[in-house]
Amino acid sequence: MGRSQWIAVAVASLLLLLTYLGCPVRPPEMEEGFKRGPLEATGLESLIRAARATLKPAEVATLASLEGRLEEVEDVVEKRQPLLQQLAGEWYRAGRPAISGIYARKIAEDTNTEEAWSIAATTFSICLKQEDADDKTRQFCSRQAEAAYQAAISLDPREVDHRINLALTYTDYPPKDNPMKGILQLRELVENYPDNPRVYISLAQLSIRTNQWENAAKRLEKAVELAPDNPDAVCNLARVYETLKRMEAAAAVGARCRELVK
Repeated sequence: MGRSQWIAVAVASLLLLLTYLGCPVRPPEMEEGFKRGPLEATGLESLIRAARATLKPAEVATLASLEGRLEEVEDVVEKRQPLLQQLAGEWYRAGRPAISGIYARKIAEDTNTEEAWSIAATTFSICLKQEDADDKTRQFCSRQAEAAYQAAISLDPREVDHRINLALTYTDYPPKDNPMKGILQLRELVENYPDNPRVYISLAQLSIRTNQWENAAKRLEKAVELAPDNPDAVCNLARVYETLKRMEAAAAVGARCRELVK
């Protein structure tokens, strides 16, 4: 091998070494997401194109102005944050939580706080409940909500609500390879947090969806036992008792519900 060939090999080896050392290694918890492929099959631009035809002229003008201002300060975190917040709010008021969630996620990526990730996750979860959302959009929102809740959990592992909300995300859009994932997670949460009333309320609401009224009553009774002043537990239990024709119990619990929601 001649001298020039040795030099070429050495340069190539050096470049390869610099590339390896210069690129950050992905943490293990991110690997599953990368293996699944990009989450942006439905991205911001395609969602905006689909939504634009449904907007009022004033809304279009406001959003275009905010986007233009955002482009001017894209590289300055302090200046782009309020614009991202405004865009998230405008799209939410326009009835497009999927787009609002994308801007909320950008805020969370900048601040990396538990609250910001929780807001982003909740916004994407609202998208899952929209009856007029197509399956592609719901799949996108499901994956985004999952990632955002997991980020919030990583920042505060002791906050049970994030775990409950993640499980409910799986019940709103069950994974095709594991349709029982959300229910199983909620049952696991009952075992791990037996004194948390919201876990029982969430399971009861799933029972109501499937007309399992007796199961719903048992779970809500436990929730009321743990949190007698929780209107979600008390008022839902009154409704379940009415459905089960337990009229005397329904009247008593219903009266308590009215006291709580005054």
